[in-house]
Amino acid sequence: MANIMTVLNMLEEIEISMKNLYQWISEEFTDNTELYRFFQRMSREEETHAGMVKYQKRLVRQNPNSFNEVSTDLSELQEFLQFISSIPEREHNLTPERALKLAIELEGMDEERMYRGVIVESYPELRELIHNLTRSDEEHCIFLKDFARRYLESGPASGE
Repeated sequence: MANIMTVLNMLEEIEISMKNLYQWISEEFTDNTELYRFFQRMSREEETHAGMVKYQKRLVRQNPNSFNEVSTDLSELQEFLQFISSIPEREHNLTPERALKLAIELEGMDEERMYRGVIVESYPELRELIHNLTRSDEEHCIFLKDFARRYLESGPASGE
């Protein structure tokens, strides 16, 4: 069992960690305007996702008697967070291909989505907010995959 605020805090921390990771990746490609701008956008979108989680936390704080424990184990979220945080230490001399594949891998992981489902099951009144966050994530993933496909198929621009 976990307190709903603990789950939301971890989800927010993941979004912020992803924001910081994409910011770091963008800075690895300052000589490639296309990739730099792309990862800057990914970073801003993660910041927006964190804002959505903050809003959910405000709702919980405003109605503390409406929310209790969530039946879940947070170990997978903790492992995912550690994995994200360790990437800059492990990844040296990122190539554009590796950076894009890493982003696709991270965005495809189900840890966040699984916990969102647990929140909705426990608190149906948060369904619309969770749905909006999930939809935003799906659009984010589509944008990433479309960009990666176009970028990798056409070959990298010369950094214009």
